[in-house]
Amino acid sequence: MKMSAVFVVLLLASCTVSLTSAEDVCSTVEILEFNGDSANQTVTIQVDFGPRLPGSNASMELRKWFMETRPAFDWRLDSHSREGYNLTNLEGKLVPENVQEGGPIVVLAAHYDSRDRAERDQNPNMTDMPIPGANDGGSGVAVLWELARIIPSMNLEHEVWILLTDAEDQGPTPSMLGAKAWAENRTSEEVARIDAFLLVDMIGDADLKIYRTFPPSPTNEDGNRLWNAVEQLAQPLGLIDNLSDCDGNPGMDVVNFSRSDGVIDDHVPMLNVGIPAIDFIDIRYGENATEWGGYWHTHEDTPDKVSAESLAHIGRLLELGLRQGSWLKSDNSSSDANASESDVLEVDSVHTSNDDASSTQNIFIAGTTFAAILLIFTTLVFLHQGVRLKR
Repeated sequence: MKMSAVFVVLLLASCTVSLTSAEDVCSTVEILEFNGDSANQTVTIQVDFGPRLPGSNASMELRKWFMETRPAFDWRLDSHSREGYNLTNLEGKLVPENVQEGGPIVVLAAHYDSRDRAERDQNPNMTDMPIPGANDGGSGVAVLWELARIIPSMNLEHEVWILLTDAEDQGPTPSMLGAKAWAENRTSEEVARIDAFLLVDMIGDADLKIYRTFPPSPTNEDGNRLWNAVEQLAQPLGLIDNLSDCDGNPGMDVVNFSRSDGVIDDHVPMLNVGIPAIDFIDIRYGENATEWGGYWHTHEDTPDKVSAESLAHIGRLLELGLRQGSWLKSDNSSSDANASESDVLEVDSVHTSNDDASSTQNIFIAGTTFAAILLIFTTLVFLHQGVRLKR
């Protein structure tokens, strides 16, 4: 009976932790600061610089604008000559006060160059001209620019680096030249310290759909860790179809892992050197667009096609993950953080319900479930007193 009592206490404690954890996540959701409208305004700013081709004045102006408007980061220009391109990555580091030296790093990345041609444009006279790159290039930079405003005040216990890669989308076949150069120049110590490389690319479509991308493969441990975190963070934000958010509202079909997309992007060079990396990307750009169709690589990739709401979906998800410690490996998560995957996972026990169910109803369901489990257990203990194995 002592063991039975202990079991009951532990079961009760686990249910209490579950509800508390869900409350912690939703309390964090309430204080998210990401502003999709502010981010969206910068898409026009970027396009107005002109084609952001490697070595161009437009690229230089964009880097200057980003650094001057986000001075809390320690910025460095990372220049290389690759395959005939003089490219410049922009790298910014934020090291919070009292952060552990040699501790974990989360890298947020996007390419800032715009494509040098429009091979998919319907007008054959325009196919050799650079595209505006509002979504393909501009949307990722917009999300990172807004996050760079918020991150310095988060009081995180780890470093955050922002990386804008150059020459991702140049030439007949995009070759990710800036990302390759950056990855190849990481020290073994830096590779070991980077817990997550989170790439955002083409995430401004009004009908945003984020599917799991590969690589990394479904058997990759770090890939699974990061994609699981995405799925767990998406639910309280209302980004999973028919699963209730923190306010009890039915979720939207934004993050959907019922299918996956194969995408070679700036995250692949990171995977090749051993850095855990995933890619947030929607490869169906435009209404009813097919894979790699719609406005992609055409002159229709303009600021009016980019949605402030979609930028906010990705920005808020990344921000929530930073605040919850979800992007860190479990052995790096501090014990007193609003921590990560196990905590966010517990939202399921409170918020998974019918479309119109409220959080109060969900808590009632959790309590009822606990009571039923307790009743069944008590009955089994009682029966155990008179039941013996047959000889």
